Order: sequence, then structure tokens, then C-alpha cells
Amino acid sequence: MIKRFADHLFRWFCHPDYYNEIAGDLEEMYQRNLDESQRFAAWMYFFQVIGLFRPSLIRSFPQYNLSHPAMFRHYFNISTRVLLKHKFYTAINILGLAVGMGVCLLIYQYIHFELSYDQFHEDSENIYRLTRTTIRNGEDLGTGVYTTYGLGSSGKENIPEVEEFVRIRPDDVGLIVINSERNIRHQENHIWYVDSTFLHMFDFPLNYGSNESALDEQHNIVLTEQMAHKYFGDENPLGKTLSISAGTLSGDFIVSGVLEDLPANSHLQFDFLLPMVFLLDNWRMYRGDEGWDWEDFVTYVTLNETAELDAVMEKFDQLVAKYTRTELAKSNTKWKIDLQHLTDIHLKSDFPKDLASNHEDIRNVQFFAIIGLFILLMAWVNYINLSTARSMQRGKEVGVRKSIGALKNQLISQFMIEAALINAIAALFSLCIAYFTLPVLNSIIGVELAFNVLQIPVFWIVFVLNILFGTLLSGLYPAFLLSSFNLLKVLKSVTITPGRGFSLRKGLIAFQFLMSVLLTSGTYLVYQQITFMKNQDLGFDLERILVVNGPRVVLETSKLKSEDLAPKYQTFKNQVLSHHSIASVSGNSSIPGQGYTYNFSIRKLGEPKHTEQAGNLLLVDDYFAETYNLEFLAGGDFEELTRRDGVILNEEALKILDLGKPSEAIDENLIFLDDTIRVHGVIKNMHWSSLKNAHTPTFFVHDNLYNVYFSIKINTSNIQESIAHIKSAYLEVFPDDPFHYFFLDDAFNQQYQADLQFRNLFSAFSALAIFIACIGLFALVSYSATLRIKEIGIRKVLGAGVGHLMILLSREYLLLLCIAVAVAVPVILFGGKVWLENYAYQVGISLDLFLIPGLLLLLISFLTVSYRTYATAKTNPVESLKTE
Repeated sequence: MIKRFADHLFRWFCHPDYYNEIAGDLEEMYQRNLDESQRFAAWMYFFQVIGLFRPSLIRSFPQYNLSHPAMFRHYFNISTRVLLKHKFYTAINILGLAVGMGVCLLIYQYIHFELSYDQFHEDSENIYRLTRTTIRNGEDLGTGVYTTYGLGSSGKENIPEVEEFVRIRPDDVGLIVINSERNIRHQENHIWYVDSTFLHMFDFPLNYGSNESALDEQHNIVLTEQMAHKYFGDENPLGKTLSISAGTLSGDFIVSGVLEDLPANSHLQFDFLLPMVFLLDNWRMYRGDEGWDWEDFVTYVTLNETAELDAVMEKFDQLVAKYTRTELAKSNTKWKIDLQHLTDIHLKSDFPKDLASNHEDIRNVQFFAIIGLFILLMAWVNYINLSTARSMQRGKEVGVRKSIGALKNQLISQFMIEAALINAIAALFSLCIAYFTLPVLNSIIGVELAFNVLQIPVFWIVFVLNILFGTLLSGLYPAFLLSSFNLLKVLKSVTITPGRGFSLRKGLIAFQFLMSVLLTSGTYLVYQQITFMKNQDLGFDLERILVVNGPRVVLETSKLKSEDLAPKYQTFKNQVLSHHSIASVSGNSSIPGQGYTYNFSIRKLGEPKHTEQAGNLLLVDDYFAETYNLEFLAGGDFEELTRRDGVILNEEALKILDLGKPSEAIDENLIFLDDTIRVHGVIKNMHWSSLKNAHTPTFFVHDNLYNVYFSIKINTSNIQESIAHIKSAYLEVFPDDPFHYFFLDDAFNQQYQADLQFRNLFSAFSALAIFIACIGLFALVSYSATLRIKEIGIRKVLGAGVGHLMILLSREYLLLLCIAVAVAVPVILFGGKVWLENYAYQVGISLDLFLIPGLLLLLISFLTVSYRTYATAKTNPVESLKTE
């Protein structure tokens, strides 16, 4: 193979006067080197040929000046006439390429947006987030973003590479924000406590106020432009007062800054910023704490440019060991601190509980980039296929041009200019397609992207390169094929057999079918998985549960005294239950789909501390199990137990604590936060979160006072009447709290929003890929039918029916589709298995994953082919044979 290539290369560039003599010498040296090995001889031959590529031995090549304006104008005019003469095929080529390029442009816009996250911060290259991996008894328990609040400050004091730090403590349950002057109050769920350096590290511009001093005072508050308009209308809110009702964290705050609305490409999304110093000074659990007891802070650091990341992480590990070694050693636990780059957070975070909720998976972005490339390749394949198919018709044109002296390179240039014209026109149309379809993309991904890629210099470089590369890829083979026709053959007859061109064309058609099958099967698999997750038995009743946000203002007035809170909560529940439409009411610290209240450690009474196991905690009242219709394996509901006297476990918790059978676990005592708590019941595993996640050890601890949410089971079809009754009871008992409700099933299914967006994007791009394949197939069948019109006429005269002729014209393409489906099967099996690994609970890969997409494409292809073949088969044979 190597020697053959070297022979062709030498014959191409060597002057004929020297060729025979030098070729003989080369062959003699090749035979001599065979004594070593054939591989060695072949490579030596190749390098010797390369060494002969010198000016004195190079042959003279035909010269023509394409750069001359007259020559270029001539080729341009000829190409324009050819394209206008064959309007149908020109339109097909331009449409296919324009759609393909338009799709690529949309995908480019989407990818550019995803990759631009957090890059607008001036010092983004040096900002990192600290993450914490917990290792207990040698087992990796997972990685999270929450650390202690002492880690950041200690890092700045003890690690020279740390220039600045910022801690963020998000509010967990939502606070009431009040503008007394306007009598406006709302519960807000995006309030963060941050260090005063937050607006120094992160570049969020302010409409009012100063980044340097906006968070310097304890009672300052910074809000976004949207929140400023919500509470103050169009007036300047700077210096005005907002009240926060949050129990012990309540107070009046002076507006010290109004941020511009946050960029969509920021993983930090919030509405209000409050000073960290206010939180640390006023919340009782942080008072007297040295900063290493509570892991509920997210910490960012700015490193100097010379910092070695591994060295910095090791120093953080040493700090953790210094301050927590004694306490962690009791449970045989270690922490490992890592640094996550700011610009990696959006696409490379997969933590069970995160500060940001707008994450995307880098694999999805890469996947859509590949899809865009394949769609563009399919559009170029259409052009190649149609150009090579029409080569038979253009054979005489090539022959005439050759007979009057046209050189091969000149013919290639003309055909390449045709390809360049089509690619350039398609590229311009693709801009229009992308502009008008961008709102559709926005509705799918839920972000308002502006069509601003034209303002990005690198886009125009990619755009021009795309035209040039597309011209070369789609134009080279047809150009070489057309220019290589034998002069005598093409002038004797129009019928030409392009040899391998036909097999290549079939291969390209099969490639289009293969891509269509893969995309369609992928779409169907995503649809199956999402449907499977949404229809799976969750282990609890999700339907007809109305969730009402618990009160916040009442916490301030009662100062968390149980003797004040309990009667208010019970009064509300009793009033709600008085209506015939209400089946049950439960107060709890969280709801399905909203995560857990705490992550904590627990062990059996009498066992050493190092045997502690990690678990998830939820605080629920007496009627939680009844409201959610939990299935007990042993024990039962709390039934008026004393606060935090009992706990209900799920099967996973039973397993990790080695409590034996469910019935054996009842009345077992556990050590929970240094207190003893009794097992009151064991329930079947339930899917508290998305089915992406496996079951986790979950502990439902009895607590009647932690009513972050009220879950209300409604048993009537008159929803509005029930809501009106619940609202009336709520405002009567909690008159200072705003009433806010939602339905649990809607909130729970929000977890699958990213999967739905992925499915919708996948479906849209798959449909466009099939469309591109179909228009190319339609054009090919149309052209093939035109070439075989006389054959069809003869067959009809001899008695062939319409059905037989349709099969004759379409079987070649349908056979290629069947081959594509067969080739796609192992690819789908492998790709589907890899993608499903992202889900703990997976739909099985069954035969319908191949059959349904294959049959769908078969139907679409058959309809595409049949329309044209039927019209051709119905043609009167007299019309096609009258010239014979």
C-alpha cells in the first residue's frame, strides 16, 4: 500500500524525461531492502521518493490563471446559468444545506451560551469553589459544595495563595420580605447571606449603590432590579427600608444597592443579598461556634496567578485536620477539600445538593455539538449525492468542453465555483433560518437567548471556514468525477457508468439513513425513560396534595416557643379539616422533590461512634404517613407522640443500620444528634427525589413544630372551593403571612425539566435531520425516475403494473434503510446503555427501541419515495417513447 502510493506520487510529479531511469534505480534499491523486511523496504522507498521532490526533477504543470477577473467572471456566469437552468435541484441543494447550516448555527448559539457561564467576571480565571468529599471507614460517602464557615477565613489567614474568600449561606425555607410603606409582603426563596467581599469578587453591576460598600453594614440589603421594581415600583429604592420576618433573624434593612438583573449565564442566581455578619451575630447556633461545627456554607476563593492547585488543596486539607481532627476521628471520618474552577461549575457539577439549580451536563453539550456536525454532514451528503447522480446528464457538457481544449483543472474549478455558490447562498439563508427559529429554541431551553452571534468576531471566522470547508467537502468529489469522464465515451453516448460513484452514493445515502435511525432511536429512548420515571410507583401518593408554604412571621412573634406555636398550628389544621373536601393535613420540613432538611450521622444505641452511618433527615408531624399514604412494613404513624421522640425509617436505613427485619427494628433506640430516639415504624422505600437517584437512608423524625410546608390531601373535584377555604383559614390564623400554594405533582415533576428540555431539543434536531434526509431522497428518486422514464415506458407497454414499477424504483433505497437499521442496532445498544447509566432506575432496552424508529423511518421514506415513483409509474408510455 505504501509503495503503491509512493509510485503514484512519483509518477505525478516527476518529469517524463527522468522518470524511467530514476524509477528503475528506486526499484533496484527497494528489492535490495527486502532483505530486511517488506515493511522496511516500503517505507524506505517512500522516503526516497519524498527526497526526490525537488525543482530540478518536477514536471511542468498546465498553467491557467483563475485569479484573472475575466476568467473568474466567466466561470461565475456559467455556474449561475447552470444553477438557474436546473431550478428544482438547485433549490433542493440550497434548502438542504440552509437547513443543515441553520441547525448548526442554532446549536452553536446554544453551545456558546452554555460555555460562556461565569466568564463575564473579570477575575474568573482565578476564582474557585471549595468542595468537600467525606470519607468514613474508608468509604467515599460523596462530594458536596457545603463546608464550614471557618474554612474560608482560615484559608485566607494561613494559605498565602488565597487572596480573597466569599462565603454564601442560602436561606433554606424562605423569608417574608415586607415594604410597610406600600403594604407589600411576599415570601422570597432566593435570599443569600454573603460576605461583604461578594461584590468585589463577582462582577455584578449595580444600578444604584457601590460594589465597594453595599454590604459593609449589618443591616444593609442588596436586591436585584426585578425585586426593586416588585417592592418599590419605579422609584429609586436606595436608602429605603425593607423588613425581613425570619424568627430570630428578623429585622429592618436599609437598601444599599440595586443590581442589574443577573445575567442568564451565571450559576449564581439570587434575589436578595444580606450581610454574613448579621447571620453570624444573630443566629443562635453560630454564636459561640468557632466556625467548624456546621457545614452549610458555600465558599469561594480567589487564588493568585502563581498558585499550584494541588499544593493549595493539600494546605486546605491540613487546615481541616488541624481544626476538626479530634471530632472527625470519633466517627473515623476524613474530609478531602478540592478546588472547582468557577467556569466549570455550570457544566461539571453533579452534586446531590447544590447552591445553583441551573446546571447542565457537559456531555449533553458535547452530544448536541456532534448532532449538529452530523446534520451538516447530511446536508453536504445531499449535495454530493445529487451532483454525482446528475453526472450522467452533464457528461456531454464535459465532453464538449474537453474537445475544445478545456483542461481538467479548469473543469474542476468551474464545478468548485458551483459548489461555492450553493454553499454561500445556503449560508446566507441559514442566518435567516436561525434568526426566525431562535424563539423556538428559547422556549425549549427556557432561556431568552439573543441573536448576537453576529457580533462575535470568532463566529465570522467559523462561518467563512464553514463555507470553505463545505465547498471543498461537497464539491471536490463531484468535481473530480465529472472532470474525469473519457472524451470519446461521453460524446458517443449520454449514458455513462461512473463505476464506484454509484457505490459511494449508496454509501452516503446509507449514512444519512443511519444518522436518522440513531437520532430517532435516541429520541424514542429519552421519551421512554422520562415516561418510565413519571409513571413509576413512587411509594407514596402524589395526587391531590395541595402544598401551602408554612408561616414565617409567626416565628418572630412567638420566638419559637412551643407553647405559642403548637396551638396556632393545630388551630389552622383543625379549621382546614372542618371542610368536607379535606381528607388530611400534615406539617413537615420538606416535601418530595425539594430535598432533605438535614444530612446527619446516626448509629444504634450502644455502638461506638465510628460505626455511625450517614442518613437524610425529615421532620414530620403525626399525620404525615396518613397524608402521603405510606406503606408500613412494621409499626405505624406517630399518633400524638412527644416532639422528636420517635422516628420512622425506610428500608434503606434499616439495611445500613443492620436492624434486621422490619418487625425486629420496632422500639430499637438510635443515637441521633447525641440524643436517643426510638424506632416507631418502618416503611417501604419511597422515591423522595427524582428516579435519577437511588434510594437513600431516610429518617422521618417526629416534630409538630417544624412546619415549613403544610401538605393537604383534597378529596373533591371542586378544587377552587377547597383552595378558598384553605386560604380563609390560613389568613385567619396567620394574618401577617402571605398565602402561597402549589400542587405537589407539578412541583415534583419539575425535577424532570432538564430531561424534558433535552428530549425536546433531541426531538427537534432529529426531525430536522429526517427532513434533510427526505428532501435529498426525494430529489434522488425524482432524478432517477427521470433517467429511467423510457425503461418505465417499455415495462408498461409489456404489461408491468403501477405497484410493480413503484417497487422497482424504490426498493434500492428501502434496502439501504434496512441496512442502516441493522448497522444502527449495536450503536444504539452501546450508546443507550451508556446514557442510561445516568439514571438509578432505568427503562429496559427492548426490541421496540429498534422496531418503532425503524418502521417510522421506513414509513416516512416510503411516502417520500412513493409520491414521486407513483407519479412516474402513472406516466403515459406514449409520452416517454414517442421520440424513439
